[in-house]
Amino acid sequence: MPTRESRQDRAVRRWLQRTLVGRGYDRFRELDLDTHALAFCAQQVTCTAPMVVAISAVLSRETGQSIGPAMTRFFGLHGSSARAVEELFVRDSSSISTAALILSMVVAVFFTTSVASVQQRTFEVIWSIPRVVGVRSYVRQLWWALALVAYSGAVLLVSRTGRALWGDHNHRGVIVAAWVQGALTMLFYWWSQYWLLGGRIRWRALLPGAVAIGIGTAVVFRLTRVIIPGQISWQVHAYGLVGAVFVLTVWLMIVSAVIYLGVLFGSLIAERRFAKNPGATPLTRVGVDSIVRAETERQPAPS
Repeated sequence: MPTRESRQDRAVRRWLQRTLVGRGYDRFRELDLDTHALAFCAQQVTCTAPMVVAISAVLSRETGQSIGPAMTRFFGLHGSSARAVEELFVRDSSSISTAALILSMVVAVFFTTSVASVQQRTFEVIWSIPRVVGVRSYVRQLWWALALVAYSGAVLLVSRTGRALWGDHNHRGVIVAAWVQGALTMLFYWWSQYWLLGGRIRWRALLPGAVAIGIGTAVVFRLTRVIIPGQISWQVHAYGLVGAVFVLTVWLMIVSAVIYLGVLFGSLIAERRFAKNPGATPLTRVGVDSIVRAETERQPAPS
């Protein structure tokens, strides 16, 4: 009897390993994606957050309003949690010149290229293509950082528009806003993968992963408005503003994991298609050339 159970266990294990979930778990552990997600989150905290603060300071100087209210609308905050987040972004910048504020925002955008660099490297690892560095790669990362500003503004604008149309407590409006934000995220990361990978993977191969990211972030954005307000209120009551920072950092970690899991899902779908049809490679001509070039460079020089 024990032998029979052991054979059944092995059969079930082999079956699981052949499924998309099993292969995804194996690849996740093999690539150490949890560590990559932590690095991505850390880069966002140290680089993207200062950019948001710099943009908020410029907006406060020019329009009299910071980005704090937009953040509270996005997270669905109210009461003490809303006041805490607004306090993180509302600072008196009257003693700083407008030129200095704009310069700080530009510098923050340049530092945000490190976020793009971390993503590019992880995308290359997931898709098993050689790493690309150089001036062209940096320029792509810089353009991605600027696109991130536009994308973030669009996501926050959807929250503001949804509040204006449906109010704060209309559940249907909140769900619609979350799915619109998910669609924007899908488009942004469909383009981001192609752009940061230098056009080495076909658009069609990148689409499943982008769709998975869009659905995952839409769910996260919806749950955000349910869970985050209470968590921030509790943490602020216990630890002050540091508690709000901690909750937002955990939120960034979850979003980072969703993005990488979506890209991994797309690569697994592409591998399955390639296994069924060897001619259906996800690589473009540029991608094939980059792999050939990398293999050539790894070969030892003739003695």
